[in-house]
Order: sequence, then C-alpha cells, then structure tokens
Amino acid sequence: MLNEKLIDTVVIDGVEFTVVEKAKTLYAGSFDVAHDPADIRNTEPDTDAIYRQYEKDKHKIIGSITPDCRICFSVDYTSDERPCGIFFGQETNSPNQPEGIHVIEAEPSILIRVKATDAAWALTTNLTGYAHPQEQISPLFFLIWQLFCSGESKYERTGDIVKGNHEAIYWYSNGDIYVTVPVKRKDVIPEQWN
Repeated sequence: MLNEKLIDTVVIDGVEFTVVEKAKTLYAGSFDVAHDPADIRNTEPDTDAIYRQYEKDKHKIIGSITPDCRICFSVDYTSDERPCGIFFGQETNSPNQPEGIHVIEAEPSILIRVKATDAAWALTTNLTGYAHPQEQISPLFFLIWQLFCSGESKYERTGDIVKGNHEAIYWYSNGDIYVTVPVKRKDVIPEQWN
C-alpha cells in the first residue's frame, strides 16, 4: 500500500492484521450521500448508482496511483449530524480532477488492515457471530473493532474526528480484498485535537 509505514503485525488464529501509519492521502472518484433529510441516520445512499458512476468515470481520474484497486469508503456512518455517504475511487497524486470527479483528502492516521481470507471469515464468525454474507465485506470491520478497539485494547475508533478517514474496503484486480479501519491510540492525543 502507498504512503504508509508499517507499525506492527499481529497474527491471531492464523489471521494477519497490519497496523500502519498512513500519510496524508488524496482519493478521487464518485461520491454521494443518502438523500432523505428527514431520516439521515437510517437512509442509505444508492451504492449501486455511485459504483456505476465510478466505473463510468474512473478513466478520467488524473494521477491515479492505484489503478489496479477500487476503494470504497463508508463516509459519516458514525456521525449523527450528517447523512451517510459512499465513495468509490482510487488514490491519486492530483487534487485537480475533471468535473464530476470528487476528491477526498484524508489526514494522516493509523489504519488497521486485514485481508478477506477463509481464516479471517472463520475468526469473524467465531468472535462476532457474523458469517460471511454474499458480497458483503463489512463484518470484517466488526472483527477489527472487537479485537483492537474494545475493552483494554490500546486503540479506539476515530469515527469522523480525523478528516477524510473512514472504514474502507480495497478490491484489487488480482482478486485480493482488504478492509481498513482508522484508529487512534488511547494513550496519545494528537496535537491537532488539543
């Protein structure tokens, strides 16, 4: 993965989790939010439409540095003030994109990553009760949250405190799938939050 430094590797029941520091990163692609202002917490954006728009426009992305990867962010799902959103895109080195291409700028953060494997799904089912649903990767978020962001763990979820950092799914053209969860250390208060 780009713009990152490995902090730690943790193996639990044969499942490898990596903890990385991710530098400030730009993402370019398609984005939209749920459009029911009366019920922003229980309304989902049209994920299929956003994905179709991304597929239609991805060749327009300027400066893509992950052309073999489709990245999906779940935006503002932890915020009660803003509607839930979905973003499909790629990492880019250019903030200047053509009309219709949205840019998300993610501040530096710590990410915990796991690859979607049979062992990861077995561990997810064992610890969270979630089985591997057809075409649904999000239960792997619950696995990371339970193992690394609960109880006495040294991390906690960032929610939407850190600009542009959200739970993400990475689909690679070779078939590999990863999920990432942005976290912060419980014992460190970043300077920008003081």
